[in-house]
Amino acid sequence: MLQKNYTASETHYLCDECSEAITNPLCPYCLTEEVEAWLTLYPNLKHEIKPHIDRYLHRGFMNFSTICIKCRNPSAFLCPYCFTNHVLISLKKINASKLILKEFFDFFNFDFDHTGYTHEAERLGVI
Repeated sequence: MLQKNYTASETHYLCDECSEAITNPLCPYCLTEEVEAWLTLYPNLKHEIKPHIDRYLHRGFMNFSTICIKCRNPSAFLCPYCFTNHVLISLKKINASKLILKEFFDFFNFDFDHTGYTHEAERLGVI
């Protein structure tokens, strides 16, 4: 039974990129593994995109992190949206084909509210 004056101290972890609450705590390292698994179908693209991801992850993030639901490490310092947005930008920089972009959106779309990169996907005609 709860006491009348019960208060819980609740910690909210914020994304180091956008400063929004991390509500889907999948760390960027686990997401990187998933992106790399997908890119085994495209070895040349995997070789091209990996340095972009590595540079991004080593920019000096990791102020405070919540526990990743996959690896159980305290490494979810970016929200999945910001991480996948960076991967999308990198794919566009290296001129990935529409097929690649479509697959990326099919597998890694964390724009649940359709207020971010979903508009870009619509503009590109990949969703």
